[in-house]
Amino acid sequence: MAWQILVVEDEEWAWNSLRDMLATSLLAENPNLVRLDTIRDAVEWLRKNKPDLIFMDIHLADGISLEVFKQVPVSAPVIFTTAYDDYALDAFQNQGYAYLLKPFDAEDLERAIAKVRKLLPSDEPRYKNRFLVKYGIHLKSLPVSDIAYFMAEDKILFVIEKSGGRYIMEDTLMGIAAKLDPTFFFQVNRKFMVHIDAIVSMVKISRGRVKIKLLPENDTDVIVSQERSILFQEWLGR
Repeated sequence: MAWQILVVEDEEWAWNSLRDMLATSLLAENPNLVRLDTIRDAVEWLRKNKPDLIFMDIHLADGISLEVFKQVPVSAPVIFTTAYDDYALDAFQNQGYAYLLKPFDAEDLERAIAKVRKLLPSDEPRYKNRFLVKYGIHLKSLPVSDIAYFMAEDKILFVIEKSGGRYIMEDTLMGIAAKLDPTFFFQVNRKFMVHIDAIVSMVKISRGRVKIKLLPENDTDVIVSQERSILFQEWLGR
């Protein structure tokens, strides 16, 4: 389902960054983005439209965006984005579900979206059964059931078969996340998305992280990041 997302942001670099991250995040495919950059425009638009989700900067050219909530009812969850941390309390009293300090990265965005996902409209998920991969000039239709894990390396995404085959994919880790059944696949860090059956051993290491061993083996240590360790352990216990 394509969600309608209102972005109230007057900084061009911040809008471009958020737009690019949303394009490859765990959101529904092809979200309908509407960008406005003033309180006045936001109020006028919200009087006529009901977005599914709002991203809102605090400081805008014509004032503090919290003024929007005094002028028009807002029922959609709001993720506030700002360079200032002194408006957090006011934000959470005005439909705020997350508060992202600029500059934020894709993992910060993913955590914020996770807080509001249950509030957003959804269709029954339809996950991929196979991926088209390439090796040299050849193409191959690879069943998801044959995949052990995905690995990002030097801006290239590889998919590793359970049998050891390795192929290039024209995608990103965040891009494929919405296409995979989360019952079986989990993104453990910025480089690896693993199938639960590919994990052969796990060891807790410093700062709450977890080191995992995969089959087929690879030359890179696979460490579940500190930020994702709790989610990873919850995933293992589903």
